[in-house]
Amino acid sequence: MGHIFFITLDSSCNLDEVAQWTLFWLLDHDMVANTTLYTCSGLEQAYRALEKPLKTGTSPALIVIDYPMQPNAEMLQFVNRLRECIPETWIIEFIPRTMPMPSEKEGHLFWIPKPVCQEDWTDVLKHVCFQAASPQWSEAENPY
Repeated sequence: MGHIFFITLDSSCNLDEVAQWTLFWLLDHDMVANTTLYTCSGLEQAYRALEKPLKTGTSPALIVIDYPMQPNAEMLQFVNRLRECIPETWIIEFIPRTMPMPSEKEGHLFWIPKPVCQEDWTDVLKHVCFQAASPQWSEAENPY
């Protein structure tokens, strides 16, 4: 599948659990070959982890962003930069229910309100892996 990044600023989140769900789902669907999972607890760590694949021209297959309960400007800028630099990469955002939802005109965004359950996450993986290889090809309506 490729590189999958899980990035959070909130140490109390369940992003490790989501990474485990992802690994088990990939194993169940025989998709672990050439797949590398990265968990990053902070933007500095995320920049370092993303650097090598991007320098070699290997865009990540998926980046999962888990916003803290109080998102900060630095995190929002980081995610916007990712979208601009690698539009071919799926960027899934877990957002707190208190965070203003993206407007309808921002249909290219894929966000899920927190907390994320395993069933919803496996539905996202099915879409990303089987239905649309990149966000540009997706015709999915964000159900959340």
